[in-house]
Amino acid sequence: MKKILSLTLVFTLILAMSVGCSSGNAPSQAGSDGSAHESSPAGSAESSAEPGEKVVLDMLWFADGAETEAMQHIIDDYQALNPNVQINLLEVPYDEMTNKIMMSVVGGEPPALARTTESILSACYDATLDLAEYVDDIDGVLAQFMPSIHNYFVINDKVTALPTDVTANGMIYNKTAFDKAGVTVPATPDDIWTWDEFVTALEKVKADGGVQFGMVIDNPSHRWSTMLYQFGGHFLGEDGPAFNSPETIQALTFTKELFDKEIVPKSTWLGGEDPNNMFRSGQVAVHLSGNWMLTNYRDNIKDFEWGVTYMPKAKNRSSTPGGKQLAAFGGSGVEKEAVDFILYATSQEANAKYCVESLFLSPRLDNAKLDYPFGKEHFEVFANELEHTVPDASFDWGYPDFAGVARTPQNEGMYEMIAGNITPEDHAANMEKVLEELYQ
Repeated sequence: MKKILSLTLVFTLILAMSVGCSSGNAPSQAGSDGSAHESSPAGSAESSAEPGEKVVLDMLWFADGAETEAMQHIIDDYQALNPNVQINLLEVPYDEMTNKIMMSVVGGEPPALARTTESILSACYDATLDLAEYVDDIDGVLAQFMPSIHNYFVINDKVTALPTDVTANGMIYNKTAFDKAGVTVPATPDDIWTWDEFVTALEKVKADGGVQFGMVIDNPSHRWSTMLYQFGGHFLGEDGPAFNSPETIQALTFTKELFDKEIVPKSTWLGGEDPNNMFRSGQVAVHLSGNWMLTNYRDNIKDFEWGVTYMPKAKNRSSTPGGKQLAAFGGSGVEKEAVDFILYATSQEANAKYCVESLFLSPRLDNAKLDYPFGKEHFEVFANELEHTVPDASFDWGYPDFAGVARTPQNEGMYEMIAGNITPEDHAANMEKVLEELYQ
């Protein structure tokens, strides 16, 4: 599991936590099926409400799209089952969420719940409850979720949250161009191409499919890291940087060859041309992007057919996951109810409803195939990619301040490498020095 070596929490937050959580009451327990039950009186956290009194939980929430309405439906369902509980969904801009949580804790009024990302949890994990202390079989609960994302919410062996949805990088392809070139994409995980086979296919589609370029890649950090993991490389290790390795250099060299052969246009990384626009215009055979593009392409591509296919592999199959979670916080006085709601919202049935309404991927292994109103077959491919994703991906991208420290020099180094100003070996060595900052 991910280990945090240092945190950015201010001393006042630590002080507030020590004061706010000094009641001496240990938490009650909740069953792994989402139902709460009392432990022995000596080891229970008291609810703030008297018997029969309405219990109010404030949930801090940021929105990307339709998921606010979907979460409100989950809340309504939960409140119907638990009429003594009222959950207030309080919207906060994403950029303000971390500060809002920290200031609420410092002020002695922590929220009961909050929607989080890996970066929010990395900053605020001291303030979260450890769900392992509230659940009889926490290992059984964790086993319900994709192993490749555990590092995002299990921090220093503390279960800080549970996931509600995930994102996956993957391959969206121009079906019309592939059909015109007579190239059939892999239909099942058993048929997945190697990267060399994939390049051969792209060259044929580029020659015979009526497109100018074989592939575009959104960016040289998060989206490109999918290729890094497939070649067996990664950015970080348990004890220090791990980027300067033969596997990383192989991935970098292969990437540079894609640009040098003009399979991937240099203009997308060096000239500011938008990969999304290029794919939508029909110029490109494949877009290495993510499942969040599905509704965009559904609504905006009218001139050709498109689909989702399995990514190629090198040493590994892998994607790079993202996603959101629900966390509960100490000192709210309604810890038991907050944990119970998290278990309910992330249960199979409730999570399936939430993800279908939001057009999100589910983090649950038993929700890999959902009855989406659109693109069911596309979501299943993305879900399969996540099932085969290496844990290094979430270790890297969930590491405290990894994106803040690494993203810009990674991007700039890749630009320099693609432009021919430095070698793959140079970039690997330079990034190794940058990543040392995370371990200081």
